Amino acid sequence: MQVVHCVVIATTAWSTSVTGRPTGSKCSIRWETLRIISGSREETAFPIIGGTTWWIGFSPDREQKYMYVDDGGDEQVKILDHASGKVIASFGRPGHQIGEFTHGHTLAVDSKGNVYVAETDWGRRVQKFEPVK
Repeated sequence: MQVVHCVVIATTAWSTSVTGRPTGSKCSIRWETLRIISGSREETAFPIIGGTTWWIGFSPDREQKYMYVDDGGDEQVKILDHASGKVIASFGRPGHQIGEFTHGHTLAVDSKGNVYVAETDWGRRVQKFEPVK
């Protein structure tokens, strides 16, 4: 991991996830011992081959069932099953229109499950995505 880019604290077994750039590598840390328990590229938790993990977020439910990964490599937000790390859906694509990203950079999930993606450089906006009910 060359540059740490995002640190997000989870409430589940992975207490913290750290993403790096430019390779999308990550590691997990257990806060109770403050020791790194894993740290390699493209583990099953981030199965984004050739992508770059810019930011992550978790669903607001108690179990944090879903993990949202902002992939700067293909300008998509991947929705992963938090327990297995498998990609179950994605949204977005490169571009300047609604639902498209130009350097999607950070991501946040509110208490209602809305996902906010902020774009940097030429994007210069924040888009809100509401979950389908």
